[in-house]
Amino acid sequence: MPQARVAFADTSWLFSLYYQTKDRPAITAWAEKGPSTLVISTTVLAECRCNFWRAGDRLKALESDLHARLYLDCGYSFEEMVAMARDLFRRYAPRSNVGTLDILHVAAARRFGCQWFLSFDSASGCRAVAHACGLKVYPELGAEDRAWLRKIGRSG
Repeated sequence: MPQARVAFADTSWLFSLYYQTKDRPAITAWAEKGPSTLVISTTVLAECRCNFWRAGDRLKALESDLHARLYLDCGYSFEEMVAMARDLFRRYAPRSNVGTLDILHVAAARRFGCQWFLSFDSASGCRAVAHACGLKVYPELGAEDRAWLRKIGRSG
């Protein structure tokens, strides 16, 4: 039996999982590659609570799945994630559009020991930062991600 992949799912991933977006085929392809443990954080949940209400009420489905333990909460408080992310803020915020919560997601994924970072957010540089921090990114890096890697001073 293949070992489960440990992957941090960001808000864009969860949004595409609960709403039919153009990215849905990538989620299906990920699932077909084998078992995985999806890790989330309080910051991801906060973003989901805001974004899900904007798009329609799928929040109850997410909360039901949380209660059923379909996702593993990384267990870090907001304050702990901020402390973990100090160096990432300094290194990447000046050279990308990556947001505060996105950097907290990457910090939590690294500290928890995730191998993968699941995200569709190429516009901010979030996926590039995750890659630069040693996480495998899914879907694979595209041209926009590689442009961010060059801008932040990392090869991809």
